Amino acid sequence: MSLEIQDRLRKYCLLTEDRSTIDKFVCPVESCDFSTRLGPGALRMHILMKSDPSIERRYCPSHHEFYRTYQDEMGMDVVRYLMNLPRVQVD
Repeated sequence: MSLEIQDRLRKYCLLTEDRSTIDKFVCPVESCDFSTRLGPGALRMHILMKSDPSIERRYCPSHHEFYRTYQDEMGMDVVRYLMNLPRVQVD
């Protein structure tokens, strides 16, 4: 059985081979290879930190533009939604 995820949020998830569980949360910014099993909050922090122009060594214009475009998907309500879906647990 395939996991049902809101269409607009699928870009943040990499599913297991049988498509029943989230294997990792992935950064959808092109050319960024960040992924994590720590949860959607870790992915949110990655995007927020990379989009902050006040810290030059971490700043990435692509992440900044992504955040500006998809800011409505970066809230805690989306993190809670994704957190409650079946996912591979970190031991």
